[in-house]
Amino acid sequence: MSWQKSIRSLREGIAHIYETKEFADVHLVVGARTFKAHRLILAARSPEFLKMLQKQSAASPTIREIINDVTEDGFEILLRFIYTDQVDDLDQDKLLGAYRAASRFKQKGLLKVCEERIAQWEITCENVCALLNELADIDSMVQRCLLFVRNNALSVLTAESLTQASPNTIWLMFEKGFFKHAPAMTRLKNALRWAAEQLPPQNDYKMARDILLQSKPILGKCGIEKLNSVELANVIAQYKNLLTPEECTAFFVNANSPGAMDLPKWCKPDD
Repeated sequence: MSWQKSIRSLREGIAHIYETKEFADVHLVVGARTFKAHRLILAARSPEFLKMLQKQSAASPTIREIINDVTEDGFEILLRFIYTDQVDDLDQDKLLGAYRAASRFKQKGLLKVCEERIAQWEITCENVCALLNELADIDSMVQRCLLFVRNNALSVLTAESLTQASPNTIWLMFEKGFFKHAPAMTRLKNALRWAAEQLPPQNDYKMARDILLQSKPILGKCGIEKLNSVELANVIAQYKNLLTPEECTAFFVNANSPGAMDLPKWCKPDD
């Protein structure tokens, strides 16, 4: 084979067969794409590939496997790294796809590269909610994002991008107590702004209430129990059906005589 004359090392030879797919004996189907590869190289570079391929007959000339839990781009980056130890410059979506493919197949080298690059991402008030949504499985970035929220709580709470937060993300920020020093009306107003973004336009806040209570008691972290009588009256007038009549009574009584009446069970004051 004439191409062998230009190959100067094992690494170059392996990179060459990655590009040409010569002698490929495994077909890996990811989404709409089929990737050709070599089972010996995959098994040598990934314990998960080793387990997968050991289940197949060694006598079979070609193996076909369907892989459902990674993206096409992420898997392509993983394969290239397995053969070449190289990673191109990637946008955020592709880098996340590569991280998850590396995690799925326990390819520690690529995982380290991805983690190092992800750690360099800038965190801002405008992207922190989206990052928390996307990076829930990357603990180091979750901790960086949460530290940013803690240090910039009021700016994050009032940023337009708060509405991008997933239910889990917004609960995490409220549950951690990051917003507890913000005025209660500010907390409530922005929690309702987030809830309203999940719904079609409407004047009734019953559905917004349901969203703020359906899985986690976000409404209970808004500090309604700290409002005075005038503020409560404004909330009741402005946000129709946000509170039931019984809840309105309980909050009014406690605004004038703290502890005189039980608050709703969903009310979870911050310490």
